[in-house]
Amino acid sequence: MPTDRTIKSFQAEIIQRATTTLDRPLSEREQSFITQRCGFIVLEMIHDTVSAASAAELERYLNSE
Repeated sequence: MPTDRTIKSFQAEIIQRATTTLDRPLSEREQSFITQRCGFIVLEMIHDTVSAASAAELERYLNSE
């Protein structure tokens, strides 16, 4: 089972990728979409989406809740 440190590191990597794709800092809502998830499988799914999405797709995804 992943540790809190591993989860936080993975969340930070996802946030960095999203920030790079969007070419701007994430809003609180967008960042919360990532940081409220603590399950490793869910974070892997978010990571895959963030890695493959265009900026417009990613913005819609991160604001989908």
